[in-house]
Amino acid sequence: MKVQGRDCTLTLLKDNEYYPLPYSEETVRQASKGYALPGVIGIRNREKLVETGKAITGCVVTRLEYNNILALFLLLFYSDDKFDILVDRVCEKLIYKNVSVKEFELRAENKEAFYFRFDVKENEDSYVTGWDITTPSLTWNQCRTFYYDGHSVTADLKTLPLVYRFELKGKFLEKAKYQITLYFPLNTEHYPTQNKIEKLTIQIDARNGIWLDLYNLKPMDDMADINCADTVLCFQKFEVSGAVVFNIRNSEQNTQVVL
Repeated sequence: MKVQGRDCTLTLLKDNEYYPLPYSEETVRQASKGYALPGVIGIRNREKLVETGKAITGCVVTRLEYNNILALFLLLFYSDDKFDILVDRVCEKLIYKNVSVKEFELRAENKEAFYFRFDVKENEDSYVTGWDITTPSLTWNQCRTFYYDGHSVTADLKTLPLVYRFELKGKFLEKAKYQITLYFPLNTEHYPTQNKIEKLTIQIDARNGIWLDLYNLKPMDDMADINCADTVLCFQKFEVSGAVVFNIRNSEQNTQVVL
C-alpha cells in the first residue's frame, strides 16, 4: 500500500523471526480506556470520559502467501504467545510490543485471494514504542499468492458443486470456538442442509499441497436465502465442534497445525 507515494510496511516479529506481510489493511492503535461521567440534569453538559489509560486494539488483514501462511497459522496454534507488530505508516513508525491474538477470520471468494484477519489484544506487559536505529525496515517481497477454488471443497469425501465464498471465524476465550459460514447457489445435486458434516476439506493450494480440514460441523440454523434476480443464493452457518487442521504436505515439508 502506498501513502504519499511511499510504501507502508507491516511486519510480525515472533521468536526473533521477522515476517513481512502484504500490507492490505490494519487498524492497530491505542484506544482510550476509562469510565464515563453522566451529564448534569438540566444543564447542557455532555457525558464526559475520564481517561485512565490506553489499550492496544485493532486488527490486521493480509493475503495468504507462501512466505507467511505457516507463520500466521502458528499464531493461532500458540494463541497465548506474544509477538510484536512493526508498522511503518510513512508518517509514523511504531512497534506494538507483546500483543497476542484475540480472534481471527479466514475468508475467500471463488477465484479470489485468501484473506486472513486477526484481532489483537494487549497483555500486562504490552506497550507501544517507536523504531530505533536497530529496527530493520523490511519490505514485502511478492511471492506465490494463494487463490480459492470454490469447486474444490469436499464434505465427507464428496465434492460440493460450488461454494463461492466461505468465512471461517475463531475466538480464543477460555475455550476456543470456531464457526464457518458457507455461501452457495441452491443446488439439488448435493448439499448437506440439515446434516452434520464429519469432515470438510478446503483446498488452499493443490500445487504446494496445502489444505484445511475441519471436523464435526453442526448446522447452527436453517439455510438462509439471498434475494437475487437469477440464481437462488444461500448461506448456512456451522459450528466446528471438532479440530481445525492446517496441512502442508509436499516434497519439501510435512507439517500439521491442529487448533
